Amino acid sequence: MDVKERIKSLLQQADIYQAQGLLNEAKDRYMQAGQIIKQHEDVIRNKSLLSSIAAKVRAINDDMKRLEESPLLREMPEQVQEVIRTKFSFSKDDNLKDMEGAIALAKFGQYKRALREFNELLSREDIRMDVAKNIFRCHMAMDLIEDAAVQYEQWMNGNLFSVGQLGKLRFFLQNILEKKGIDRQLPMPDDPGREREVAQEEILDISSVGITISEGVKKGETIEYDVSFQSGNVINILISSTDKFLLEHLEVGISLDQVQFYSPMAMFNGKAVVSAKSKIESGPKQGYYSLDIKIKSI
Repeated sequence: MDVKERIKSLLQQADIYQAQGLLNEAKDRYMQAGQIIKQHEDVIRNKSLLSSIAAKVRAINDDMKRLEESPLLREMPEQVQEVIRTKFSFSKDDNLKDMEGAIALAKFGQYKRALREFNELLSREDIRMDVAKNIFRCHMAMDLIEDAAVQYEQWMNGNLFSVGQLGKLRFFLQNILEKKGIDRQLPMPDDPGREREVAQEEILDISSVGITISEGVKKGETIEYDVSFQSGNVINILISSTDKFLLEHLEVGISLDQVQFYSPMAMFNGKAVVSAKSKIESGPKQGYYSLDIKIKSI
């Protein structure tokens, strides 16, 4: 990859990380791009690009400082959280209904309360694996990478999950870590047949989606987003409020005829529809928009 392509790739990665609220990762990519430009001033003579990168790094620093200095804004009042938990639970099955409530809290940025709910649901065997995956997602959404890894190790040392289930959970979390470029190897349960079993089952987990824009100035462009949460055939993504074009394009009810669904094992082309959209009013992802995308076909 030549210098210009390397810079372009880093800036694209930074934009995606920033859109997902991963501020540390975004800042790191911007700074890497800036360093490369400075090291190759004989080739890259673009002072405006350096200024733009510096401005973005300053904006990220401001966002990080704002989040650190205003912890009281990160959580909604408990009464409001309870309304969210109950209002967005639709299933007739009690287990699924309670899990939907916890997922709804996470979608609204209430990750700490969602974690409490998910941990209480771990005792229910029928949904235990889905609950565990959503616990990982909550930790990752809060950038608590080590907490997710420690949680897996605690489960591995306990008796809540079978060896086969632990293998699936390791496969799921390891894929997320690798996709984010995080060099953290999780310990592996001793089961020589585990990898084949995992590969067959995990294909249903969608880790990211690529949405191809069908109209406007960005027509034909494919934008990739990490999946924040998944419940059956409904996946959730977060979009920054600064991405006005995409937010206007992705209205509720809009059909998406060109979607790439990425699982840990493969990529599938399919169709989907935007089923819900709401603005996150508090929490670490305050200001972002939460979109539910219902998979129609794969």
